[in-house]
Amino acid sequence: MSTYEDAKNFMDFVRRSFVSIPSGHGNGYPLAARSIPFHCEGIERHVASSSYYLKSIIIYPIKSCGGFSVESWPLSSTGFKHDREWLLKSLTGEILTQKKVLEMSLISTFIDLNKEIMFVKSPHCKTKLLIKLNSNSNQYRSNGTEEIYLHGQRYDAQCYGHDINQWFSDAVGHPCILLRSCHSQNCFSLRRNHMGCCRDVDSTLSFANEAQFLLVSEESVSDLNNRISSNTQKRTHGAQTQVSAMRFRPNLIISGGKPYAEDGWRKLKIGNFDFTSIGGCNRCQMINISHQGEKVWKANEPLATLASYRRVKGKILFGILLRYDLEKKVELDQYSLLKVGEEVHPDLV
Repeated sequence: MSTYEDAKNFMDFVRRSFVSIPSGHGNGYPLAARSIPFHCEGIERHVASSSYYLKSIIIYPIKSCGGFSVESWPLSSTGFKHDREWLLKSLTGEILTQKKVLEMSLISTFIDLNKEIMFVKSPHCKTKLLIKLNSNSNQYRSNGTEEIYLHGQRYDAQCYGHDINQWFSDAVGHPCILLRSCHSQNCFSLRRNHMGCCRDVDSTLSFANEAQFLLVSEESVSDLNNRISSNTQKRTHGAQTQVSAMRFRPNLIISGGKPYAEDGWRKLKIGNFDFTSIGGCNRCQMINISHQGEKVWKANEPLATLASYRRVKGKILFGILLRYDLEKKVELDQYSLLKVGEEVHPDLV
């Protein structure tokens, strides 16, 4: 009764756990052609085009708060529907993120599309918060809209009433307000080189930092963990530190192939949908934030290890940024669904 995915997961586990490939570059897979900059060969393209599948989809409704995994989710003109559609702002006008407010990592979210409700929980609040997705909901403040500026761009945002703002203030321990993007047409126009780091030049975004989607590879995370374990043993002879793919806040987690193969992708198809890579994602201290229960803390990993072998022109790159190809979008209002398990076909040209 095993499926192809079952067999492939088992083979991936055996390879990650028991196969050692000789290399002069330390533990794990050799960087070789997978280091940055990279070189693509025809035989690699053939292998890559048939060995990947989409393992996970994660949606983050509120910028810098927890996300949730789904088996399928609709695409929209801004990426995944409702992804990074809300944010928290202090009363002084500062956009709140985990880098300054660690408690945001403890806020969990879930959206029920059928009920058109977002559920929000925090260990610092006794009750679960229910936010209606209907833009005409009486939860909004009467005539409550305001302009905000994020990464040099202006957004029109809807404001919520006192009860919702008080809930979030209690959750993060700071007075703040919740804002929702009105989906104004904000397109970024910064130039960039491939595998460099800058915002999407062609797409409409909600409150995402740089692009509509962030993709990471399960194999790349596994190789990183091998390196972290080796470094930890050499430094302290203590317990090994491991990180999950979720630490990088990806929208898409893929499985298959070799670590860092995604560095060389220019275009890719997931199921019936086409995407373009706009380069590597520059990582910051936020990936060092970890939490368990009500405890949250900052560590040195995985950024310290990444900096030792993934630094390019002062940037530490891990994962790739994607946009959903504009010219190939059709009838998005009918909810084009991306689904877990679909094959991923990269194009290295």
